[in-house]
Amino acid sequence: MAAWPGGNCPDCGDFMPPNLITCQTCRAMLNPDLKVSFVDVPDFIPLKEIEPDELEDSGSAIIESPEKVGLQVLLIEPKGIFYRCPGCNEELKVPGQFLKSNVQCNRCSHSFRMNLKENFDRIAATYVDCPYCKNRIRSSVEMNNCNVQCVHCQGALHIKFKPNND
Repeated sequence: MAAWPGGNCPDCGDFMPPNLITCQTCRAMLNPDLKVSFVDVPDFIPLKEIEPDELEDSGSAIIESPEKVGLQVLLIEPKGIFYRCPGCNEELKVPGQFLKSNVQCNRCSHSFRMNLKENFDRIAATYVDCPYCKNRIRSSVEMNNCNVQCVHCQGALHIKFKPNND
């Protein structure tokens, strides 16, 4: 089977450059060796909504993983964040209780109000204490609101983080 060498389309007559599969004007197949085929669209199967099934004393919930059926994932909220100081751009470890407060950088003494909604790009990571092994875990912002695994004990977690100042 040779590639389209270029030339006029056999259906509409417009010039088409080499190595095309279909005519850019009329969408006709340019190579007679190729056949149009259709992809079977799979049936729509709605995903189960993630809702807490069982609350624990830590405020966490057990949820079923949408990615692996039958896998139980512990839903937890971060203890705090690592935030880049607007003054010196150094990472500050900010506990959750101070996320809506005025804070001061312990390196450059710059004072600022924590506003995660407007300065989301300053959040470097979040941190949690693993409910299984109690070790501290640092989680990049991209891994929040996803199913993750503890690096120490391989326990399944879902770190729920929504930065808002409500």
